[in-house]
Amino acid sequence: MVFMAALEADLRALSAEARRRHPAVKDAAEHAILKLRSLSAPSEIAQNEDILRMFLMACNVKSVKLSVIGLSCLQKLISHAAVASSALKDILATLKDHAEMTDEIVQLKTLQTMLILFQSHLHPESEESMSQALGICLYLLESNRSSDSVRNTAAATFRQAVALVFDNVIRAESLPSGKASSARLGSRVSAVADNVTHSFSHTLSLPSNSGDPTIMQNLSDVGKLGLRLLEDLTAIAAGYVAPCLFTA
Repeated sequence: MVFMAALEADLRALSAEARRRHPAVKDAAEHAILKLRSLSAPSEIAQNEDILRMFLMACNVKSVKLSVIGLSCLQKLISHAAVASSALKDILATLKDHAEMTDEIVQLKTLQTMLILFQSHLHPESEESMSQALGICLYLLESNRSSDSVRNTAAATFRQAVALVFDNVIRAESLPSGKASSARLGSRVSAVADNVTHSFSHTLSLPSNSGDPTIMQNLSDVGKLGLRLLEDLTAIAAGYVAPCLFTA
């Protein structure tokens, strides 16, 4: 299988790169190669923590070369559903650490991984994980240490991530999709957000004050999360609060 062969090649690259300065990573990579050969499908990898732990270990060294390889491998694992949902917390912690590194390639890889995460089965489903994920994008967008390329990518990643959240809300609440799905990417977030806002009010016959507890009672967990996000984004846009999501 191409995916399995690619992972083994990545593990060999990690082993070679870590050989001199990081012997623990080298040994772990070689152990992971043996473990990988006993597995035959992404679902089996997801059930085995050794492979994911190896790549997170490589990332945690915070060597630019190891981090780039490790993040690329994380992207492959997430894209192929080879990661258990329980690993989201550790992955977000790793991405947060890498957002704080000053290397531009690592920062861009971090944002790329974040978008893949939102497009996958690992997409955040709690206020805490959503706040952490979008907070990483905002951090790189506002950081004085971010290059123009990183800032532009962070802004685009944030817009796409928010649009994906609202897409999930539309599906979960069976709301009319309108033209949101065919909107161009530049205006997609605004279109979807406007559609969600209208649909919440029209379909559920709710007042505009989403703080009303009866609103939350009528929504699924996904809908509640989307509504809270919409409240925070509205407050940020109006300048009422600093860009900190899901404030108490």
